[in-house]
Amino acid sequence: MKRGLLLILILLCLGAVLGLWLLHDPGYVLVSWRLTSIEMSLWVAGLVWFASLVAAVFLLDLLIGLLGVNHLWERWTRSRNLERSARAFHEGSVALEQGEWRRAERLLFSAARLSSEPLPAYLAAARAAARGQDFDRAEQYLVLAEERGNRLAVGLARARLLLAAGRWEQAAALLLRLSDKYRKDDQVLMLRVEALTRLQKWGELAEILPGLQKRLGTDDPHYEALEKRVHREVLAWIAITGSRADRAFAARKLQKYWDSLPRRLRADDDLLASYASELLQVGADDEAEALLADVLERNWSNAAIEVYGRTRSTRPDQALTRALGWKDAHPHNPALMLALGRLCLQNRRWEEARHYFEAAVELRKSPEARAELIRLLSRLDTAATGQHVAEMTEPHAPRLPDLPLP
Repeated sequence: MKRGLLLILILLCLGAVLGLWLLHDPGYVLVSWRLTSIEMSLWVAGLVWFASLVAAVFLLDLLIGLLGVNHLWERWTRSRNLERSARAFHEGSVALEQGEWRRAERLLFSAARLSSEPLPAYLAAARAAARGQDFDRAEQYLVLAEERGNRLAVGLARARLLLAAGRWEQAAALLLRLSDKYRKDDQVLMLRVEALTRLQKWGELAEILPGLQKRLGTDDPHYEALEKRVHREVLAWIAITGSRADRAFAARKLQKYWDSLPRRLRADDDLLASYASELLQVGADDEAEALLADVLERNWSNAAIEVYGRTRSTRPDQALTRALGWKDAHPHNPALMLALGRLCLQNRRWEEARHYFEAAVELRKSPEARAELIRLLSRLDTAATGQHVAEMTEPHAPRLPDLPLP
């Protein structure tokens, strides 16, 4: 307020000084043309010149408007900018594919500034900046793109850049917000699955599997593999955390989670074997043995018989008798031979265990069967042990179950 009053006061003073100067010496202007002459003071001539200039500008603008020159100029300028934008976008896209990140970024940003629809160019420029490891500048391009609308497209682009940069936590948080806002968008869901898989957040993945199933269907091989992996990891997490505290509670929690799964999953051999294996982790061997015996009676499964051989039920003789009953139907099955050997160890039948381990190695030279044979022979026959150790070329010995040994 004070500055405005001071400025007005200064202008009034200058006007007064100029007025006094003009009164003291008004000047003289003479305009003569043929027999006509006009005489006036200098300041009047200046006012006339200024007024004529304003009138000329006004008339010129009116004439340009009537003739449509402005419209023609705007159309020509727009057409030229669009042509330059298209050329810059093309060259920038080619540079992006060729790995020239900085050149691509510069061209794509130029294309965005010249285009009336700059969103694709801004997104491509952000991708080029991210490829060049300049994520701050990439974020600036995304902010400019977001100002142009289509927040979903910008959000997806931002999520992809975060995933590519290894910023999985940020990507997961962003995709969670997007999924709350755009519940029916498939790309948001798929990217969220990728982020949660990277973070190994299997519990959250299990919660969004029903929505993913509606979009992909249970026949999709990618969904089927993901579904099995998620449930397998959740079962393993329950077993690991439960084995540190109350094993009985962990076993009940495992059974409750297993019962909540769809029937088609509970009938899957691999997943069922994983469930039984986790029951062993929490000491529920009797439950695992009964479950696997029932499954193997109805439908043979190599995965199930492998876990069955590792069960340490309170009735090992009964478990061995059941397994021997399957021998006639599967006499040359290496997984069954390995399981029989382990069950013989539990029943202190050392020579029979050796026989089955040797049969398993002969049928299929698996590292696990050979390691079991070596462990047993180390207690029985040193010479034979050395022979098998020499033949075992695997760099890492497999982890063997804790079983009785002579």
